Amino acid sequence: MNPRIRLIVLATTAVLTGPEAWLRAQSAPTTAPPMFSPWYAESLRGVLKLEESDVADLERQLAANPDDFPARLKLMAYHQRGDRAGRPEDRRKRVQHALWLIEHHPDSELLHSPVSRFEPGELPEADYRRAAALWSAATNARPGDAAVQWNAASFFESLNRDLHARYLEATVAADPNHPFAARSLARLYALSILEGGARAAQARAALEASRNVWVLGNAAYTLQSEHNRLLLMGTPNPRAAGLAERYFERARALDPHLDRKAILPLLDVQAIAQAGQARAQAARDWQARAREAAGGIRRLSIDAFPELPPAVAGVLKARRCTIPQPSGAARNVIRGEFFEKGKTGWAVLCSVNGSTALLVFRNDGDANPETLITSEDRGYLQEIGNGRIEYSRGITAVDRGFIMDHYRAYGGREPPPVDHQGIDDAFLGKASVTWYHHKGKWLRLQGAD
Repeated sequence: MNPRIRLIVLATTAVLTGPEAWLRAQSAPTTAPPMFSPWYAESLRGVLKLEESDVADLERQLAANPDDFPARLKLMAYHQRGDRAGRPEDRRKRVQHALWLIEHHPDSELLHSPVSRFEPGELPEADYRRAAALWSAATNARPGDAAVQWNAASFFESLNRDLHARYLEATVAADPNHPFAARSLARLYALSILEGGARAAQARAALEASRNVWVLGNAAYTLQSEHNRLLLMGTPNPRAAGLAERYFERARALDPHLDRKAILPLLDVQAIAQAGQARAQAARDWQARAREAAGGIRRLSIDAFPELPPAVAGVLKARRCTIPQPSGAARNVIRGEFFEKGKTGWAVLCSVNGSTALLVFRNDGDANPETLITSEDRGYLQEIGNGRIEYSRGITAVDRGFIMDHYRAYGGREPPPVDHQGIDDAFLGKASVTWYHHKGKWLRLQGAD
């Protein structure tokens, strides 16, 4: 998936993991600052609900006060929303917001957030050149400001590797304990060395000259991790392991208390092989238990749903339908306006011989329901805790708000004008698809991810 808004929100809670957390605990007594201020997450509330009229209000608000950062963030997040990100006009507006921030507030936290990130091809050449010029001016004017240098490094991460590296180096020069830049720079150096070429020589020279325990320690960890990854694939890289050892020793010379096991984790190949065998056996066991569980899926008779009108119940009985059930109260028989506004019908999961069809009836007297999809019941089994495997499919009537919220969050096919209900067909706790009837056809729209 590409849940852009979730990504933006999760960035507000970024924490240190891996060796950098241990390094910080050893080398810097203070707690790492959060990546974003409290107002950042608060400003993102309601972004999925924004309509074009709300956006117009925010634009007027921002025109009156260009330094209204919450309003600017909300607008940028709106233009990056799942339903808007691919539109040239929305991308253009987000670019203009970013350029304004670079020019007027190059230290703003918005500039290292996802709303200000661009992938190759997203920036027109003229805008890229303008951004590069603005960043050059800002970083030259404030060489000792780590926030400005870090923002520049973040901006170019996907756009220009050389500029990304240059501004990372400038960030660490301005703040040797910068928790995010030091980690990123170390990883970039380590991977550049392994890739070879001109950048490898530059990275090697930089690490040889470094006296920053964060950079050296994280470089050692990255190199060891690459060695471990390749070892698991059966293609170990002794050079990576040797370099990891070298830079760990360089780091430990600066801080004798560094933990070798934390920074140079070693793999127990025999234990890994045994774990792999155990996982394979667990998978075989699960399949056996799933086959048993499939035979025990709880299915209710049509008579368990007295709310069904006689004609609909008669069709279901004639087809020998039973209604498959997840745990909890009886479900999977729903009523709603599924074909058009103001006309109520029914949707039912009909299970016959281990396969279930999603049937939709236009009204109480419909004797010829439409079949939207048929699938095997065993495909909806999952472990729900305490070793129990149960059936986990459910259908729900959903309104325009549900349909639009999920489209705005995750993108996918653009819904038509929504004036009646859809059917959300879910693998409970995992994902879903929303069925919507439009102009005689059933559209498969984005559901939960």
